[in-house]
Amino acid sequence: MRKVYLFVTLLVLLCTLSVPRQTSAAESAKDPVLLLYDSKALKTPQEGNVEALQRLLAGYSTPVTLLSLEQYKEGKLHSFNKVILVRNKSDELNFPDAFLQDLKAYSGKYMQIGSGLPASIQQALHLQEQHTVDDTINLKISDLNQTSIPVSNMAWVTSFEGKSYGTVKSSKHPSEAPYSIANGNYGYIPYLSKGNVSELAASYVLKDWLEVSSAPQHYVLISDIFPFSNLELVNAMADQLYEAGIPFVASIQPVFSNWDYPAMQRYMETLKHLQARNGSIIVQTPIVDSTDSPDVNKLRNELGSFLDHLASSGIVPLGVSAEMYWTYDKHYASDGLSFFDSGLILPNKAVQYRDPSDTAVAFHSTAYTIDAKELSRYSDEGKSLNPLPMNTAIAYSFPNDPSKLETLLTTLTSSWTTYDDYKNGEHSVQTSASKFSSQNGHLLINGQSILLNNRIQDIDSAHVYVQQKEKSLSGLFSVQNKILIVLIGTSLFLFGLFLIIGHRMYKRKYMQSWRQ
Repeated sequence: MRKVYLFVTLLVLLCTLSVPRQTSAAESAKDPVLLLYDSKALKTPQEGNVEALQRLLAGYSTPVTLLSLEQYKEGKLHSFNKVILVRNKSDELNFPDAFLQDLKAYSGKYMQIGSGLPASIQQALHLQEQHTVDDTINLKISDLNQTSIPVSNMAWVTSFEGKSYGTVKSSKHPSEAPYSIANGNYGYIPYLSKGNVSELAASYVLKDWLEVSSAPQHYVLISDIFPFSNLELVNAMADQLYEAGIPFVASIQPVFSNWDYPAMQRYMETLKHLQARNGSIIVQTPIVDSTDSPDVNKLRNELGSFLDHLASSGIVPLGVSAEMYWTYDKHYASDGLSFFDSGLILPNKAVQYRDPSDTAVAFHSTAYTIDAKELSRYSDEGKSLNPLPMNTAIAYSFPNDPSKLETLLTTLTSSWTTYDDYKNGEHSVQTSASKFSSQNGHLLINGQSILLNNRIQDIDSAHVYVQQKEKSLSGLFSVQNKILIVLIGTSLFLFGLFLIIGHRMYKRKYMQSWRQ
């Protein structure tokens, strides 16, 4: 009986071990959000607030479907458990009847940006508010603060039920108001504008409304590291950050050719040095000059080849940094972003869609990026900054100037802010030939741990950049040249000999005639 019991126990253990563990990506799958908007408010102060909200949602790894309220069709609301509506024209555009009918029967979560809440949502929030036409406000939330923000037709919350986030003050109103509120399934943000502190303030109520429970991570991002950067300065920067105990993320530019060039080999040596100095490598998406370029069609092969070249050099990329519009493009998502399960979402600079989509891809692990200079406008210099609600990468563009680099390093080393190590998280990058991953700070290529070596190998600059091609009939022409040289030399010798003989004969004849 005891043997049977032991046999059954071993069998259960083997079955347990043989069941594959679900990936963390599946464990952290988020409910998709339907993002509706009545207008993108072009050429108004609210222009860009829809895009700002898209990037905030991407920072929470949330799948998003974007839809204009004018294109709304009956029943669409019930396909989503979470809906956000951005109202930039609440005084001009009414809700479509189909939307209002669906909203009455909707049992999911609803959030609105901008005033003009539906009556049912106002009742659920027990909301009372006033409107200010032209005003300037001071907005404060956590460690972030901005004064003298111009606003127009902004709702001023005077009474509500639920939780408040941040405060808004104005000389026109005797008492302060909450910046945003939430109660159960409902959330409300009266004001959101791209390019000021409200963009970050909205992330606080969003975190609770999206039911995100994970602790946020705070990273230093050094961007714009190219093969033609001053690599000695890059290495020096890595050494000083390492000595100061500051982990960092290095965003590197991919290279698709000339891997045998000394410059490229020096680039690889620098990346290995960054990796050994507590730096985490992520790949920056290539610059898109034109969507008609043939290079766009080669994206998958070229980016995959570059990642495989990193593997052969012992370098472990842990993610990708991309402008947000890449996640809303089918071509870039499938051929460029599909290698990575972790990403840093950058603000759009020059949008070049190839195959646009209303639905964005979401990474398993995402970090919202903000330029360090922008963040400094909203925080007190010299004070420790508490992490933002979502994973955040504070971006510094690498300067190729020693004095500017010294300023950057002084800023980082003198700050009391604590930064996290990116590779301590779970990240995965995979091509057809290589798999990169990080587990508890360990870097692996195809399941094997790599050795970190901070010694920079010297690269010989001697290189044949253009291979000499073998020329047809070159041997025959060489023989002909030698024959011609011999013939010409012989002819010159004979000509000189005849000159000497002729001169002597003429001289002898002249002397004989003179004597006579």
